[in-house]
Amino acid sequence: MTDSLKENKLRVKKYLGLENVSVLAGAGTSWHLGAPVIRSMPAKLKQLCKNDIDTYFGEDINPSFEDLMNCLQADRFIKEKKGESISEIDKSIKTMQEWLFDNCNTEKTKLKILDDERLNKNRYHFHETFIKRLLQRPNNLKRANLFTTNYDMAFDYALDNLGIHYINGFMGVHNRCFRPEVYDYDLYYPGQSVTGRVHRAEKVLKYYKIHGSLSWLATKPNVNNTYGIKEIPLNNEFNVGDVNELMVYPCVSKKSYTLDLPYSELFRQFSQTINQPQSVLFCIGYSFYDEHINDIIKQALSIPSFTLIIANYSPTKDTSSPIEELRKLNDKRIIIIDEADCTQSTFIGFIDNVMPDLYEEEENEVIANTLEILYEKSLAPNAESKKAEEENTHDLPF
Repeated sequence: MTDSLKENKLRVKKYLGLENVSVLAGAGTSWHLGAPVIRSMPAKLKQLCKNDIDTYFGEDINPSFEDLMNCLQADRFIKEKKGESISEIDKSIKTMQEWLFDNCNTEKTKLKILDDERLNKNRYHFHETFIKRLLQRPNNLKRANLFTTNYDMAFDYALDNLGIHYINGFMGVHNRCFRPEVYDYDLYYPGQSVTGRVHRAEKVLKYYKIHGSLSWLATKPNVNNTYGIKEIPLNNEFNVGDVNELMVYPCVSKKSYTLDLPYSELFRQFSQTINQPQSVLFCIGYSFYDEHINDIIKQALSIPSFTLIIANYSPTKDTSSPIEELRKLNDKRIIIIDEADCTQSTFIGFIDNVMPDLYEEEENEVIANTLEILYEKSLAPNAESKKAEEENTHDLPF
């Protein structure tokens, strides 16, 4: 183990023990599963939406998925107010929805790393390992918080596979509606007697999908669902054409897509969480190109006890990138992990080499101590044992 790797591993172990631990997972955490990075328009989608891109941006501009969706939603809103036909816009929006669903459905995507047996056996191996290690923190500390900008369901599947209880802002069983007050709830179970003390349930995670999810359905708000957002089961047979909106996109055209429904609440939770004393935020697979998120992180840096740890993987070192701008601050509270060989800075490298397995370390320490004691005894037998062994040897018939 190199000195750099050992130092980073000790740092991460130290900060995982803080009272307030949060993780911000970006597109890089799903890259190996084949999920797309939509900060820029992928080539196949750009081809499908060429006419719309040319109409709203021109031929020389490559907008993001969200930029184009913003324009389509805004144009639809205006045309609706004017009483004009919106059929062509609805067709374009549906094309983008179907593409996003197919390419972000990690149950169907093709793995980009084919030579890893762990992924071939379980494509969510690294997501599950990450969650298990995150939840190894002592149960008397506050619940760990997992924020993600991803639409895909990789972490959702991993949490379900592990049987982890997670609080994701939805309430209900068959009719799950967005109710942000559930983030203030926790899980406990009773003691041995009715009057006994309750015990805090272990293995519980707070989970925030701050840019929406494939499993979110935009519906008409009502008294029981004031945000107009439902959570639906995601499966391979789901048909985009069966619903009006597949998910809630961070667009600005209609009231149901503005930042106060539901994004203001999710970002408020994000800001409130990382602005607490003795907080650490691990940014993994996040490129720092979302200004509305960066502003909240910058605000947290005004707190002396806040620590920002970035696993920075970038094939090219752009000195003007947001992460490089953070590096230039020379702030000891900003720890940037970026190795040229990617053994620490990618999602997989961070899990394999940097993020400690606290249970495994404890078990290894016990095993090492036991073997050391046994080994010392075997090397230092007493004189009587030696003498008896020699006598027994002389009595042998050969």
